[in-house]
Amino acid sequence: MKTVLNFTIVILIVCLSSFKAGREVYPEQLDWDTHFRGEPDSHSAYAALTVTTWHYSYTSKIRDGHLSIDFKFAAGVDPTRSWVKRDRISNRKTSRQLLNHEQGHVYINFLLLKVGEIQIPSQKYTTSNYKRLIVQTANRISDYYSAMQDRYDDETKHGSDLEAQARWDDFLRSELNKYS
Repeated sequence: MKTVLNFTIVILIVCLSSFKAGREVYPEQLDWDTHFRGEPDSHSAYAALTVTTWHYSYTSKIRDGHLSIDFKFAAGVDPTRSWVKRDRISNRKTSRQLLNHEQGHVYINFLLLKVGEIQIPSQKYTTSNYKRLIVQTANRISDYYSAMQDRYDDETKHGSDLEAQARWDDFLRSELNKYS
């Protein structure tokens, strides 16, 4: 239990430090030096990897049969596990294109955060179903955005298909505008 708690605290600290503090949360804007400090995977065919995190927690109280739940959500980039193979970046244009693709992963993770913040607290919970329903809803949302991350990489060929990347850029910009 202590290990799980320590892991949760570490993830929460990383997540909270990854997005701007304050009432409004915005997706972090990546840069190579700040966000890609991990050791590159020499066996990977890819030039970069962005590791994103999402975390939710809650506290619940039941008094006189009345349930109250307080939720907390966090998301961000784990710079210690994100990496770039700098030798694969030959010029500024390549750097901008690759960083733009990696930024798309951050945007998808931000959408996960925002949808989680809206959908999880808005469920109709009872004292007998809230634990199960919270987990089910969080897993459903997480699975959806995990599949979106995979589709994003597949359709853009990890950023190398510039037309597909432009379509995804437009889609993500449109989705992000819903939360601004």
